Amino acid sequence: KRDDLVTITIDGIPHKVRRGKWRVSDLKAKVGVDPAKVLAEITPQGLKDLDDNAEIEVRANEKFMSHARSGGSS
Repeated sequence: KRDDLVTITIDGIPHKVRRGKWRVSDLKAKVGVDPAKVLAEITPQGLKDLDDNAEIEVRANEKFMSHARSGGSS
């Protein structure tokens, strides 16, 4: 069904993905974000780094950016 696809923007580039729950690592693989980078959601409060194992809800028009991991391990 076409209406299950929504557009999200990552690093300024629009991508069509399915609406619903995504594991962050799966979403990065789907849109071609380097697995070594952190995906961060751009929110009105600022950037929110997303854990690769976290689940996020994709609705439509979310904006993300990828960036190099900062030092230190979790």
